[in-house]
Amino acid sequence: MVPRIRRGRRMMHSASLTNGAILKNNKRTLMFQLAAYLLAIVCLFPCTTCAFQQCKLASSPISSQRAAQSTWQQRIRLPASAAASTAETTPKTSNNPRIQTTSTQIQQPSPEHDIELLSIYKSNKHLENNIVRLGRMGRTEQALQLYQAIWTLDSLKDQYRKIVQKNKSNSTPPPPTSTSPASIQLEWNNEPLSPHLTNFVTTSKLRPTTRLMNSAIDACARATRPQIHQHTAFSLYTHATSPQNADGTKKYSGALSPNVFTFGALLACCARNGDTTQSLELLQDLEEGGRFPDVALNGVIYSTVISACERAEVVDVNLALEVLNNATVVLAGRASDGSGGGTKHNNNQNAVMGVVGYNAAISTMARAMEWKMASQLLDEMIIHSTTTGLPSIVNWETSIPEEEMEPLLHVLHDERYKDLNIVVPKPDEVTFGTVLAACERSGEWEELLRIAKAAIEYGVKLDGMALTSALHACQQLGLAEDALEYLELMKQLGDEDFPITRGRQRMGAKQKLHGPDAVAYRLAISACARAPGGHRWQDGIRLLNEMRTSKYKNCAPDVVAYTAAIAGCSEAGEYTSAMQLIQTMRQEGIQPNVVTFSAVINACASASANLARKREEEDRSIAMEDVRLPMTRALKLLEAMKSPTSSIKPNIVTYNAAIRACAECLNLAGAFDLLRQLKEDGLEPTIVTYGSLMTACERMGDVEAASKVFRMVKEDDGGNDNNDIQANEIIYGAAISCCRKARQPERALLLLRKMISDELSPNTATFNTVVAALAEGKPDSKIDNNILWEKALAVFKVMKSKHAPPGVAPNRQTYNILVRCLAANLQPGYAESLLTAMRKDGFVPDVDLYTLTVRSYERCGNPMKALRLMESMREVGYHFYEVKMLDDAFKNGVKILNQVGKGFSSEDTSTVRGPFFSADDDDMDYFGDQEDDGYDEDEYDYQLLNSLKY
Repeated sequence: MVPRIRRGRRMMHSASLTNGAILKNNKRTLMFQLAAYLLAIVCLFPCTTCAFQQCKLASSPISSQRAAQSTWQQRIRLPASAAASTAETTPKTSNNPRIQTTSTQIQQPSPEHDIELLSIYKSNKHLENNIVRLGRMGRTEQALQLYQAIWTLDSLKDQYRKIVQKNKSNSTPPPPTSTSPASIQLEWNNEPLSPHLTNFVTTSKLRPTTRLMNSAIDACARATRPQIHQHTAFSLYTHATSPQNADGTKKYSGALSPNVFTFGALLACCARNGDTTQSLELLQDLEEGGRFPDVALNGVIYSTVISACERAEVVDVNLALEVLNNATVVLAGRASDGSGGGTKHNNNQNAVMGVVGYNAAISTMARAMEWKMASQLLDEMIIHSTTTGLPSIVNWETSIPEEEMEPLLHVLHDERYKDLNIVVPKPDEVTFGTVLAACERSGEWEELLRIAKAAIEYGVKLDGMALTSALHACQQLGLAEDALEYLELMKQLGDEDFPITRGRQRMGAKQKLHGPDAVAYRLAISACARAPGGHRWQDGIRLLNEMRTSKYKNCAPDVVAYTAAIAGCSEAGEYTSAMQLIQTMRQEGIQPNVVTFSAVINACASASANLARKREEEDRSIAMEDVRLPMTRALKLLEAMKSPTSSIKPNIVTYNAAIRACAECLNLAGAFDLLRQLKEDGLEPTIVTYGSLMTACERMGDVEAASKVFRMVKEDDGGNDNNDIQANEIIYGAAISCCRKARQPERALLLLRKMISDELSPNTATFNTVVAALAEGKPDSKIDNNILWEKALAVFKVMKSKHAPPGVAPNRQTYNILVRCLAANLQPGYAESLLTAMRKDGFVPDVDLYTLTVRSYERCGNPMKALRLMESMREVGYHFYEVKMLDDAFKNGVKILNQVGKGFSSEDTSTVRGPFFSADDDDMDYFGDQEDDGYDEDEYDYQLLNSLKY
């Protein structure tokens, strides 16, 4: 670390720097100033890589001939001239294409520069700390220049030693002044060094050590350009572990002995570059133990190799699992025989595979989007790391069946290793956070929240990144309450909760969160905005106001946060609040964008929709002018965006929102006019555009306009090469609802048939709309009156059949519509059978359905069936005597039966017949399970539905 230079009161003349007067008066101040100036120059002009010059003796004839050629431009392998002397210590070369094969050369620094850099350091510890600091700050070149300087110093010391030995051999006895530092002149490239540099060389205690080499290689591992500095790191290792210089001369300090930290730093370089080939070759050499018998493997080594699998161009999850299983066995074996690695203070702690290695494997799965494997490995860690019998965390219904699961930690089930004491670490907050990241990458939002809740139940405190992932899931699912809870957990984070790991010490690395940041607030606001019905829009505005006064850094509201809050107002139809937020944005100097304005227009559309719905519910206090007011505001905003002075022009999303506003206000002409305008502006309509137009037709019940929309969709589909414009379920659903409003049930049924033939998937609501259209329709006088309810039954049978789309089944609304329809059409037998089927499906019929069916029996002259139906009401907890109409019907039925002398056991000779079923048995279940009579009834009904023509 360079000390700060204090400005003195006395002015120093520039000439004194030349004649050496300052060296006599204030030598320390001069050295500090020179070191500071040189470091400032290095900061302003950083080199692109490190090409080191081997330190040579100025007096050696070989050194003068090879001075221009000896640079550290070596790759992972040494040049042929030096390969012979270092063949036993040089790792093999990698063929990774990501590693650059060239390195740029920098100007060779002078020895004065190197010595001045070292002049402020009194010990190797001080120098090592500064190299480590520079490496963590990302100032790799400066760190490597300090490391180069120590070898320059070592070469000058070697030169001094040889001169002293030469003087001793030439004079017998040697004069007392021949060996003093002042009498010796050191040279560099035939240039003499200044006396103060010679004095520093002879008195300095700095020397190359393994710790300095490890610090320099670690700086390469933390560099921002790992492709280049991986070569540099291996070149540093090759030079330091060789006993000779490149010119064949022996080093003054000799060869350095690598230790486990050396190889950990080298593997970190490979991991940063995703070089699995070089990592595995180096790991194999360490496992064999022939070349490096004194280096004991530990969990950090294996964890770094797994990280290389994660960063590779093609993420290899299987290789990461193989390394993890192999490390578990190797380290357990070393721990059992007492040969485990680690420091002298903790011999066996590093002899097991720690949680960091497992986290690296899970991170590899996360990058490969293998969220199921990540969840499974987490589950195995929980099961094998504790004896308390914690339940499984994996939801096998959403991943894979447990019986089909193959264990990822297969060595735990291998009989060959049953005698080993294999220790599986407990998952920590990083483990859970990495699994959450895997689910986030794969878009498995429900699984993400389930694991986040399980982590809290297990007592694991999630860090800021994990909580951000949980907030992202809440935002995607519109879970406002959960989002607010996770935001509160982020506010409880502190500086002491999570340690600063090695990865966070690298320059540019993402730092831990000490509280919610702007991203967390934006996700929480968006979650409130996406809540069903927009009922949490006020919470979104509250969070927006909280951002202004937040004590956490970088939490000021921006355009994204405002837009998310306005989107919440849009869902709730609070268009006045949305426009007020626009004004607040401008007052704070935040410029709204096109997404912001589109959300405001969409808020106007939702407001009109809410008012129109209330008006349809016969709220006479709402006039049509009130419904149209939000639409008017939306269209004015659209016109303002289209004005020549506006810098924000509307896009297709803006037009779609405006068309929706017109649709909700029954402004069909305005909707089609907006379609014309957007085409004039050079925009292409989307499927959402046509969906909004169809909604406008549905609100008006205009079948001809709906047919026009279908024709436009077909025209755009024919002219679109990508076939993006095709009528979907939303357009068909709106068109079917339009036919129902227009009292054209035949068209509604025809559209349903068209949906099925186009391989679309109508939902239960679409089927119910068709059934309602047929039940409410009035048949043509030329056609049998029964034909519409018969078709309604055919649609119902399709919903119950195997041909129904996924997720389609009759619900309570389906049964209500059909029972009312059949009772009104004097078909009480079918109505009663539907009541039975309704109970089997888990729905309790309302009492009014029984009332309508009993009345239908009475109108058909079947009092016996009416009485039996009233008796069956007791099964669902109804008492017919509590309903006046049913009680009167019961008394009337009993009176009639007494008059004719018949009891409840008398036969009713009436039959119930229909177009599809005929039965004389009163207990016949028309819609229940029937015996196999040789034909597929579901297939018959499906074909019957598609054979209906008009």
